Amino acid sequence: MAGNNLKTTLEQEGIMQIELSHQCNVSIGTINRACNQKRTPSATIRHRIIKAINRIAGKTYQHDDIF
Repeated sequence: MAGNNLKTTLEQEGIMQIELSHQCNVSIGTINRACNQKRTPSATIRHRIIKAINRIAGKTYQHDDIF
């Protein structure tokens, strides 16, 4: 599995996994597995994660910035 920057991005933006989970309506387990690179979420879930991070952080991250 290729690495991702999800965990790093969350740390840099000060976003907790539980907050992201609530904002994108994805289980905390899914977020945790993605952060720990144990599983790559589906394209739909990745899109929801990116959209939520952008909303929380007030930034414009793209797919390649995080996954």
